[in-house]
Amino acid sequence: MKNFKKECWVMFFAVVFFGLFGPSNLDYFWYLYLMLFVGSLIWTLYLIYVCERYIVHMATFLTAVICIFAYSASSLAYVSMSTVFGKSNVLTIVGGMSPLVLVCIVFVVVFRSKSSFFPFEVIGNRVISKKKELSGKNYSVGFVAGVSTFTGGLFIKSIDEITRDVVSIAGGTGISIVMLLFLRHSIRGLRTLRIQERLMPIPYTFMQIEEIREARSRWWLGRFFKWITSLFDSPVPK
Repeated sequence: MKNFKKECWVMFFAVVFFGLFGPSNLDYFWYLYLMLFVGSLIWTLYLIYVCERYIVHMATFLTAVICIFAYSASSLAYVSMSTVFGKSNVLTIVGGMSPLVLVCIVFVVVFRSKSSFFPFEVIGNRVISKKKELSGKNYSVGFVAGVSTFTGGLFIKSIDEITRDVVSIAGGTGISIVMLLFLRHSIRGLRTLRIQERLMPIPYTFMQIEEIREARSRWWLGRFFKWITSLFDSPVPK
C-alpha cells in the first residue's frame, strides 16, 4: 500500500511540475495552472482514498505518462512561434497544437489496432497487471526518462536557442510517441476490459482490494472520504 500511495503522489508531482512548462505568456495561464493544480490534487486524493475501479486508476496513469511530454512540446512550440508571429496568429495556434495533434493521431491508431497480447490477469471482477509486463514497463519508463534528461541536458548547452527549441519540441513529441508504442498492450488491454465491463453488473477492481480497503480504514483521510461518499449514497428502502 505504500507503493500504491507513492505512485499516485509521484504522478501528481510530475503533472504539476510539467504543467509549469506551459505557455506562460498567455494572459490566463496561471489561472489555468491553478485549476490544473487543484484538479490534479483532488483527483489524486480520489485515486488514493476512494477509487476502487481498476480501469480508472490505470487509465489515469497512462494518460499522465503520455501527455506530460506532449503538453511540454506543444507549450514550447506555441511560445516559440508566438515570439515570431504573435500570440493570436493562426500559424502560432496551429504550430502550438501540432505536437498534441500528432500524439493524438498515434494514440487513435494504437487504440483501434488489433491486440496481440493481453497484459492483465483477470479473476472474476479483479484485475492485476502481469508481473513481466509491469516490471518491464517500470524499467523502460525510467530508462527513457533518465537517458532523455541526461543527453538532452548535455546537448542543449552546445546549441543556439532556435535549434534548442526545435530539438526540445521534437524530443518531447518523440518521447510521447515512444511511450504510446511501448504501452500499446496496456492501452489495448484497457480497451478490452472496458468493453467487458459494460456487460458486467459490477466494475473491475484491484486484485488486492481487501488490503486497499483495510489500509484506507486506517488512514484518517480514508475514513473522512468514506464518510463524505456515504452522505451521497441513496438510502436502501426497507
